[in-house]
Amino acid sequence: MKDNLVDHREIAEMLSIKPKSVYHIINTDSSFPPPIVLSPRIRRWKREVIVNWIENKYEQVKETSQ
Repeated sequence: MKDNLVDHREIAEMLSIKPKSVYHIINTDSSFPPPIVLSPRIRRWKREVIVNWIENKYEQVKETSQ
């Protein structure tokens, strides 16, 4: 189960950005998936949902560049 959930550090790694930048994306991109809130200070995302979000973003960029 642990491999199915990711935190902001793992998301940053997937995007090749700094972990702090993930918070900027969370706060400014309304399409970013909502987290699973485990406690007031612990938030995780399903890996599959984040991968789908990244793929959709890639497709959007690809469409606009054509």
